[in-house]
Amino acid sequence: MPEWKRLLIEDILRLAKEKGEPPKVRDVMEDSKVGEEDVKSAVKEMEELGLANFRDGQILLTDKGEKTAEVIYNYHKTVERLFGHGTAHVFEHMGDRVSYLQRAESARPLEELPEGEEHVLVSMNVENPKVIARLLGVGLSPGSVFRIIRKRKDAIILEVNGRLVIIDGELSKRLFGVRRDEGTASRPA
Repeated sequence: MPEWKRLLIEDILRLAKEKGEPPKVRDVMEDSKVGEEDVKSAVKEMEELGLANFRDGQILLTDKGEKTAEVIYNYHKTVERLFGHGTAHVFEHMGDRVSYLQRAESARPLEELPEGEEHVLVSMNVENPKVIARLLGVGLSPGSVFRIIRKRKDAIILEVNGRLVIIDGELSKRLFGVRRDEGTASRPA
């Protein structure tokens, strides 16, 4: 299952628990900032996994889905209490990316990574809080998966969570990543 779909399924489960009622496709689209087809694809996967059923425009969790949603929701609330809502969302999806973060010593600046391949951001040598906030805002934090679309002298164009992000050439020297499948037997789900 692609990473984006797994994360969207987690978001749907969390949202169902937060709302206290079955979410609609539109609710998920607004909460997760994704398109209708992505939501429908994730819901179909949830049905295949036995987590939910889609009826009358609503995503109805099964018992298995309810139990999984409870775990995700409790984790989200704990992290949210400690760090705030925005940061909680970043942290809650990082658990299975730890192996990449442990390879920080082999990381290279974005400007040295090849175009067209998926990479994982493992560290940021950035001290300016506004720059850090901007990076988090576009979905870039340690553990984030991205693809380098194009490198220019003054900037690098990335795809992060389906969005194009332009990183200044100087900043790209202070963001470090590894190839997504580097050093692992399999890719993360």
